[in-house]
Amino acid sequence: MPDLGCWTIENYAYRACPEPRREFPYAVSLHNHSLHSVETMGILNDVVRKPWMHPFSHALQAAFGFASASAFDFNQISYRAPLTPEEVLLQETAAAAALGYDEIVLGLTDHDEVAGSIELCRAHPQWAHRIPLGEELSIHFDGYLFHIGITGMKADAAEGLHAALNEAARADRLDDVFEMLRASECLVVFNHPLVPWGKNRQHGIPARELLERYGWAIHALEYNGMRGRRENDAVLELARSVGKPVIGGGDSHLLLASSVLSVSHSGSFEEFAAEVKAGRGVALIAPPFFAPLGWKLFLRVLYFIAHYRRIAHFRGQPVGELLRERIVLLDPAGCAARAFLGVAAALDLIR
Repeated sequence: MPDLGCWTIENYAYRACPEPRREFPYAVSLHNHSLHSVETMGILNDVVRKPWMHPFSHALQAAFGFASASAFDFNQISYRAPLTPEEVLLQETAAAAALGYDEIVLGLTDHDEVAGSIELCRAHPQWAHRIPLGEELSIHFDGYLFHIGITGMKADAAEGLHAALNEAARADRLDDVFEMLRASECLVVFNHPLVPWGKNRQHGIPARELLERYGWAIHALEYNGMRGRRENDAVLELARSVGKPVIGGGDSHLLLASSVLSVSHSGSFEEFAAEVKAGRGVALIAPPFFAPLGWKLFLRVLYFIAHYRRIAHFRGQPVGELLRERIVLLDPAGCAARAFLGVAAALDLIR
């Protein structure tokens, strides 16, 4: 598959689709994050455990400004995606317009939080048809972290459903979680099911096992815009083997609009969701998806470094306040990162 133009995925197969708007009048961006989504730098814990990093682990901790912190854990450094819900809507709408769509249905699915989509819907009640309520729920299964995309919550029940789902998920009451999801009539998507977020990696990612146990409440698997082609192809094979449709999700947190959408011939979100629940789904891959995954992740790291003092928290306190009187290694690195990002944007390399 060449890396030019748009492609669709229908019945687990790729097909060139140079003019998607002509074939599919309805576009949905299902997997988006705003400043209501919290991330951590926990991935660095795996880095510092590598033998070659042992001599540098304290220096890395010091680079963040917390050399004297005891019981240090990079999960204690958190940050939020930089865009407001309104900015996400504008960004996704502009990207859809470049593909020929006058508007896009936006599924704002913040991490374990429905407030962003509620905020956006209340700000634009006239657009309720294009802002279904939802969130991305974190669950743990067999030692692995998985994310479940939930879209289409009923407005009068969204906050109560959110609270009940998160309480059950934190208590690992997964039977209750999926029973509630099925009863909610929401569209339920297994997001990026093959990300290796677990400790028992020698036994493999238990995505199939989760589907065997709870597939009765999961409607589709996701082809993810921030994962690589090889992993996404494996998701296609997994979906085929369990008889679930595949739909698209962008999962963009920082600089970019979604590079993978869902499209259909529907006239409303409810009709689209009904199609997916009936086993029919079409993912649309836009050209930015074909940028190297390493480059996309590099941009995300650079953005964090560039805006570290403004967006990061340490043990719940703003880093900018904690480091007010100090200069740390990430400060000059941040200056360099901002300059690099500016040049990359000027050269249209932010993709």
